[in-house]
Amino acid sequence: MKPPLILIGAGRSGTNIVRDTLTHLPGWETWDCDEINLIWRHGNIHHPHDVFGPGLARPDVKKYIHGAFQRFEKQSGAKVVVEKTCANSMRVPFIREVFPQARFLYITRDGRDVALSAAKRWTASVEMEYLLKKLKYVPKVDIPFYGLRFVKNRIHQAKSQEKRQAVWGPIFPGMADWARVHPLLDVCARQWAESVNEADKAFADMTDEQYHHIKYEDFVTNPTEVLAGVMKWYDSELIGSNFEKAVKDIHANSLYGWKRKIDKFSPQALEYLFPILDRHGYAPST
Repeated sequence: MKPPLILIGAGRSGTNIVRDTLTHLPGWETWDCDEINLIWRHGNIHHPHDVFGPGLARPDVKKYIHGAFQRFEKQSGAKVVVEKTCANSMRVPFIREVFPQARFLYITRDGRDVALSAAKRWTASVEMEYLLKKLKYVPKVDIPFYGLRFVKNRIHQAKSQEKRQAVWGPIFPGMADWARVHPLLDVCARQWAESVNEADKAFADMTDEQYHHIKYEDFVTNPTEVLAGVMKWYDSELIGSNFEKAVKDIHANSLYGWKRKIDKFSPQALEYLFPILDRHGYAPST
């Protein structure tokens, strides 16, 4: 087996479309649900946020996660397991402890577009088909805990003036309390900033062989070229892989929507966004 390919990116950064495109390659497989966050959290369900250090990768935790990946490899016949869970942007050191040989594909997107997109998910209604797919991969002993949390989250949403959930997506330390007293777009801006900051710190000491960085904007503008770079990085034997069918429906219509809605961002939200936008080469005002 080749090392697992772990996609890292803040929620709404394009990780889904990149994962779905990669798994068009023969033998590249992923779970038939959006994320397996609750597999990653098994053994640490009471940890209050998604920033996991390597110390949380205890032997029992490693054993469970390894077992989940091995079962999936066997059932799917995967040559390469591709995994995408957005909360993993906050726990790369933990994943490296669990899978020392893992390869990481890091995806970034303009945080203004991310925040606007995330705000829609915070206020989305329940999608039962989506929920049932994820439920298949919840560790059975953890179902009561997450079931109660789900109910509380939806009660909060029903009572909220903005009709938002108590939490959605990667959880930074103190997020639930902080979200109660801040506007939704401020919460989404900080959530993106915290996710990218944690990932940036984790990748700062990695080699080019261990991780590869792409931008969502480059991917949707020129997917074939970006994917060729990913293939060259992951396995030079895959250069020339045919992605024509996989990329035919990819378009750049979702780029820079924030320009029409920049007035919705508070000064505080922009304070969270601008330093990281600058770090990743996004011009703050254009």
